[in-house]
Amino acid sequence: MDTKTRITYYGHAMFLIESSAGIKIGIDPYNQQVKDDLPDVSADIVLVSHDHFDHSNINLFKGEPEVLKTPGEKNAKGISVHGIKTYHDHAQGTKRGDNILFKFKVDEISFAHMGDLGHLPSQNQLKILKDINVLMLPIGGIYTIDYRQAHRLIKDIKPNIAIPMHYKQKDTKIDVDDINNFLNEIKDYKVLDAGEISKQGLPINTEIWVLNPI
Repeated sequence: MDTKTRITYYGHAMFLIESSAGIKIGIDPYNQQVKDDLPDVSADIVLVSHDHFDHSNINLFKGEPEVLKTPGEKNAKGISVHGIKTYHDHAQGTKRGDNILFKFKVDEISFAHMGDLGHLPSQNQLKILKDINVLMLPIGGIYTIDYRQAHRLIKDIKPNIAIPMHYKQKDTKIDVDDINNFLNEIKDYKVLDAGEISKQGLPINTEIWVLNPI
């Protein structure tokens, strides 16, 4: 059976991953300091890469989700999640603190959300990410890696699908770079309203998906 997993992007670094069984994983919810209009959404699990206002508004989600916001390997509602400690800057966290890179598997598809990664991962961290199917990574620079570093990271990890995030959009208040430099560097990409994927239908070569925020 070719099960479908749905990926919805809400702008900035916020995503909702919904399994074929209906388990919803929310990632890095923001507050109104990022956008005036907040989404109406529920989740069973919430992943928080760090406690800054633009990534940790857990109360945005309806229900009583299980919240994961520390490094380590955990199981939440049958979903295996590995939180990997990284840094929000290139100076081992001395400027902006720590960041958690989350790796998890849904419907046999391996995901990684890089949070506010501020440096290129170490070789050991890259080994952990070698089997990633879907990579969500920041590209906007200033507070995170920039579009050049993101491009290099995609080449190093070689995911089936790479989805840019944490860049300036028309309704976001965060002062980061827009997506244009990234797209000019990549050149070949798809623009989608949302993503539906299956393990069997993953592209062989890396595809860049630009998801329109909801």
